[in-house]
Amino acid sequence: CSVMEILWAIYLTVCWGSNCKMQEVQRFEHGPMGNPQEQCEIMLPHYTQIPQDGTPDSVVWQCKPLNSTEV
Repeated sequence: CSVMEILWAIYLTVCWGSNCKMQEVQRFEHGPMGNPQEQCEIMLPHYTQIPQDGTPDSVVWQCKPLNSTEV
């Protein structure tokens, strides 16, 4: 019996008007640092401290399962 491993990632979404782009920034997997979701949540505040480049309408940093979509 194998267990499916769920990887987590930090994503950055930047929008100018209705034009939004999302990019994976960092990926987390099971390892000595703990489970992927916890690792992601620990690192997320560090990314939110990065100054914005330009003047986008919105900048969203989020942790979520790798390649997941919004409901």
